[in-house]
Amino acid sequence: MAISLIKEEEKHILEVLPLLLKEDEHFRREVAVVLSEVLATKDEFQKVLEEIRLSREESNRRFEKMDRRLDQVDRRLDQVDRRFEKVEQRLEEQGTAITSLTKVVEENSTAIASLTKAVEDNRTAIASLTKAVEENSTAIASLIKTVGKMGMSIRTIGSRWGIEAEVTIRNTLRELLLKNLKVAEVSEWKIRDNKGKVGHPNSDIQVDLLIRNGEHLLIEIKSSADEAHVNRLYKIGELYTEKVGIKPKLLFVAVTMREEGELLCQQLGIQLITYDELEG
Repeated sequence: MAISLIKEEEKHILEVLPLLLKEDEHFRREVAVVLSEVLATKDEFQKVLEEIRLSREESNRRFEKMDRRLDQVDRRLDQVDRRFEKVEQRLEEQGTAITSLTKVVEENSTAIASLTKAVEDNRTAIASLTKAVEENSTAIASLIKTVGKMGMSIRTIGSRWGIEAEVTIRNTLRELLLKNLKVAEVSEWKIRDNKGKVGHPNSDIQVDLLIRNGEHLLIEIKSSADEAHVNRLYKIGELYTEKVGIKPKLLFVAVTMREEGELLCQQLGIQLITYDELEG
């Protein structure tokens, strides 16, 4: 059972590690730093292997020379002894190299074990973060639902106000607006829409007008408004430009504004001010 679990962990690490190294630059740098401290580099391995190859070639050459010199044993016993000493020295050096490589392998095994533990720790951390994200997502969804209900309640209240006390609310908003604009009063611009540019032909048009520092400002105040009211103010602004020769800035003040109306205000360049902004 334990062996099976280990095999599954090894398989999981082999699946996850390449993905983490590929997609997570920070993780890749951290792994590179850890490996550079405990693992021999490719160049170092190649250098050791090259030394072994050269040593083997040298040994082969030495043995070939000894084979030839064996035919002259009687005359060159002293030389053969010296050659054997050199061979022994080479073998000792190779033994030292093998010991060094064995140590490197052991260090690599330790590094792999450490890396395995780090991967397991990361997996645990990722699982914890995933759970936290899921919990946050649930909380955010609940908040969105609550805010949506609040928005519907506010719109409902605004609509009731519009039905029951439109004049009172308009006057209250006008006073708050004047306070924010730091002016004592606004005038009214009245005109007959002979051509029906805004509404029916020959209908009377009335809108609040504020002229300050050379800027003409047309103001529409409603308790509850939608895109139709916004479009009407925009057409009044066009009619004002046509009749007065000056393009006014348009300002819509409302307790509540439908989302479609807010979007249309943005599209038409109409400044929208809500009751909360005036109170703030």
